[in-house]
Amino acid sequence: MRIRVANAIRQTGELFPFETAELFSDQVYGERNISFTEPVTVSGTYVYDGKAFTVSGKAEASISTECARCTKPFVERIAFSFSERFVKGEDEASDDETYPYSGDELLLDKAVLDNLFLEIPIASICREDCKGLCPVCGVDRNTTTCDCTIEEAEG
Repeated sequence: MRIRVANAIRQTGELFPFETAELFSDQVYGERNISFTEPVTVSGTYVYDGKAFTVSGKAEASISTECARCTKPFVERIAFSFSERFVKGEDEASDDETYPYSGDELLLDKAVLDNLFLEIPIASICREDCKGLCPVCGVDRNTTTCDCTIEEAEG
């Protein structure tokens, strides 16, 4: 995911719009495997302040995941906004608050993925009213009913 910024370097302080999309390969975050079902789209603006670029935008992604309640696979849409700073060279960008760039291109992949990982829920649910699996017999309570009795734990 690249944006060319040569014009912005010559026009300090001016906002430039951009749109880009890329299908990312599978990613591992924590113990979760993230599979993208379509390209991640990003649109926004970038501006050069004489020292660094600030990139602000909105991103949308669709990932293949599994419901934490019923264990069925589903596609989860994630949309988020972000604003990140890109500093020329590796040394200046090693502060965990900025990303490095060189030449006249900004590589957005790491910034977009970092922000996406912050938005992915710990437990994905296929729909708000998902009833999940019966903890006794294991049937999918969305499609089948059972006569199991679930005892409440005493506190």
